[in-house]
Amino acid sequence: MKNIVISLLIFAIMVINIAFSLKYLNKVSDDLRRLNDEIEQYITDNDWDKAYKSSIDFKEKWKNYSEKLKLFVDHQEMDNIEIELWKLPQYIKEENKEEALASVHALKFLIDHISELEKVTIQNIL
Repeated sequence: MKNIVISLLIFAIMVINIAFSLKYLNKVSDDLRRLNDEIEQYITDNDWDKAYKSSIDFKEKWKNYSEKLKLFVDHQEMDNIEIELWKLPQYIKEENKEEALASVHALKFLIDHISELEKVTIQNIL
């Protein structure tokens, strides 16, 4: 009986941790998507100074968020985001609209991809 109680307690703790991690991931994803959309709009409007400042803000937010995300998100996915985050400010600085927009869209895909990979679905469980 003692083993069953301990097992159920561990299971409950795991479920609670999963719920909190998913909630945090959704919060982070929403915030980063908003910043990414803002950068895209600045690039489209050729407002390079604001786009550069926002890309640096994005990079700083990612640095803060990534410390916690590393606990439950695939590191390869996070590395892909970091690679794009190093490219984006340089494309904006050089006012290379095509490359900057491509990098923004890659970031959008990668952020959405991480959210999809961490959702509790049959496909992700199997």
